[in-house]
Amino acid sequence: MMTQLSRRETLRLAAMGVAGGLIAACAPSQIPVEGLPTTPQPTTNDNAASQLPARSVEAAETSDPAILIQGMKQAAAEFLGKLDDSQRAKATYAFDDSERVRWHWTTPSNFPRNGLPLTEMNEDQRLYAFELLRASVSAIGYQKALDIISLQSDLSNDPLLYFVTVFGDPLGDAPWGWRWEGHHLSRNFTIADGKVAVTPFFLGAWPTLADSGLRAMPREEDAARELISSLSDSERQVAIIQERTLTNHVTQNQPRVTPLDPLGIEAGALTSAQQGLILEIINTYLGVLPAATMHPHFERLQNAGLDNVRFGWAGSMEPRNPHYYRLQGPTFLLEFDNSRNRGGHIHSVWRDFAEDFGM
Repeated sequence: MMTQLSRRETLRLAAMGVAGGLIAACAPSQIPVEGLPTTPQPTTNDNAASQLPARSVEAAETSDPAILIQGMKQAAAEFLGKLDDSQRAKATYAFDDSERVRWHWTTPSNFPRNGLPLTEMNEDQRLYAFELLRASVSAIGYQKALDIISLQSDLSNDPLLYFVTVFGDPLGDAPWGWRWEGHHLSRNFTIADGKVAVTPFFLGAWPTLADSGLRAMPREEDAARELISSLSDSERQVAIIQERTLTNHVTQNQPRVTPLDPLGIEAGALTSAQQGLILEIINTYLGVLPAATMHPHFERLQNAGLDNVRFGWAGSMEPRNPHYYRLQGPTFLLEFDNSRNRGGHIHSVWRDFAEDFGM
């Protein structure tokens, strides 16, 4: 049986990672890319902007959803206030517009995005855009985003081709939301009734090992391989859902998803060390969320039964070879696909069966 974790233990796991693996995975890489911040410090002398980082950190690290929401509202309003009328018209939609649930992870040339791209902002406006992101994710999530964005340079893509879109009025009482999206990064936020929904969220990486030495998603990949490799032959027969990799994540960009077939091996059947690897994967992904939403996500997952989480694998168990895995519990689905470019191109998505897009 998997041990139930207290709130304090949950916080410790999310901050440090099971068995210490998350620390190395999330250490800031600080790879400099022109136009992107390498540290969360302001680069302007504007007095108002100089106050943004402290406010953004407080919003993202608090366990109080009211403080998180206030920080996000203020950051969104300040970002919109920096835009001219034509930019603001491009950056905003009604909350109930179908655009809010139209999302993707591929390049904007393959799936055109709506919203205002960083390429059409001046330096000061981009600062406020990044501060909105920083107010909405954890420090780990912020650095993860910068790392994923920086990989665009390795692909000869524009690392500023990411779009910011706000839905509804951040300063009103009605529901509102916003999105940061481009190649391999989709972060969606919905604020309603004093709560923040942060799913679906998509994280990808290509190359998985950059020329600079950066690995944007190391433990997301390695912990799962360690887990499948640790299983006995009989356990592996249950965990492997098919011999060949799936070549893509099953749920694609659907606005809402339901549980997939219950395939794979249950966490309750594993050793404590193997369960620790499952917890490490879960906390590596939940660690990109702001604290006020990370804790409720983990508590719902825990209350639904960590023993009921299933781990399924497909494809090669050797590094740098195509593979796929999933974790699925009663409340969530994590899909991780590394099938392209000879196992050097990651797509991963976290879905919440009840809370995607605040539904």
